[in-house]
Amino acid sequence: MDSDCSKHKKDVAGITDMKVLAEMVGDLHYEALTDFMICLARKIDDDADVDFDAGRRKISAELYRVAFSIYDAKSAIQKAWEISKPFMK
Repeated sequence: MDSDCSKHKKDVAGITDMKVLAEMVGDLHYEALTDFMICLARKIDDDADVDFDAGRRKISAELYRVAFSIYDAKSAIQKAWEISKPFMK
């Protein structure tokens, strides 16, 4: 069973250096970072649904795990925001 991977890009808005992208995302305000992580987790969860429906159970299971891990990391970012919020001006 062949799959078309052409829709999967190797850059984001022309940014090819993933370290630069990670720094940009990491520099987001915690609230914005939380929103980003929710959107990313939902996207990966949606991709997992598509793979599951296509019978690709192994990849869908891994993608569900990734989405869950991102939701978990999002919760940690929210907690960090709650801790740091009183110190923000």
